[in-house]
Amino acid sequence: MGRLNRIVPALIIGLCLSVPAGAQTAKLPIAEGVWVKTDTKCETAYIAHVYGAKRFGTFYFYGPKQSMGPANETEALTRASKAKDGFVMVNEGPLEVASRPNGKAVVRANSPSQGVQWTEQVRLCPPANLSRKMRDALIKSGLVKAAAR
Repeated sequence: MGRLNRIVPALIIGLCLSVPAGAQTAKLPIAEGVWVKTDTKCETAYIAHVYGAKRFGTFYFYGPKQSMGPANETEALTRASKAKDGFVMVNEGPLEVASRPNGKAVVRANSPSQGVQWTEQVRLCPPANLSRKMRDALIKSGLVKAAAR
């Protein structure tokens, strides 16, 4: 019984610390990076959808002249499943993404009961093209790697 008392807690701890199977393989149909609205210049973007470091979500500055933040609303990507119209649902939703031609994508919020709430056409912005404020905040958060010097 003494040996069993040591093995069972060790097994429970190991199971609690293990990464969920979906987290190891969940992938979105878009490239990793910083995505901004297609009508926004990379260097002026203060809102972005970020896919990286096994996370996806929105990262933004807010308040008067975007002086507050950043707000990091990314979450661990544990599941990616097919949704309607060629979109892929991020985790349990409501965010969904779809790849589009010419390096573009669409991000939307979809409610099962109320339908699509908003849709944004986005494009990939290289971190070097973002404002220093946005780039530094993304690096500090671990969502973007610092450029080699």
